[in-house]
Amino acid sequence: MRKKLFLAIAQRIKEQVPGVKFIDLWNEHLAEIRSTTAWPVPSVFIEFEQYDVRQCANHVCMADVPVRLHIITRTKNYTAGIDDKRLEAALDYFDLIDQVHAAMATLAGDNFSTFMLTASATNHNHAELIESIERYITRTQFTAGARTAQLQRIDTLRLK
Repeated sequence: MRKKLFLAIAQRIKEQVPGVKFIDLWNEHLAEIRSTTAWPVPSVFIEFEQYDVRQCANHVCMADVPVRLHIITRTKNYTAGIDDKRLEAALDYFDLIDQVHAAMATLAGDNFSTFMLTASATNHNHAELIESIERYITRTQFTAGARTAQLQRIDTLRLK
């Protein structure tokens, strides 16, 4: 299910937020920023948080899957406050966050519901980069176990 969710999110952002230049799976990219090759920005990294799974009938599972999007942009010039003419450009990254949210707000698919925004945070602790973390949740239904069980029953019937 995570693969399906990752591909759906990545495709939606790629199609609807043209300003994003790079989309990937999150792997603590900012922890080693000084010793690794940089990626293009703005970028969006997709992180899956831990989630609990509920077993349903016929080998089907349900889960509320939390997903965090790490939206990373380059900081603009510092401004001299609200009257600075550079302020609008310095705050452009908020527009990008809004565009990502607009794309995510209607994203649903086979076996997963519309993503709901549950938390938002902006982190300024990375020198020239700004990281905004947008947390979403979707309800999913895992049917792979049901299909496997059904195929095993069919194979058993064939052998008889």
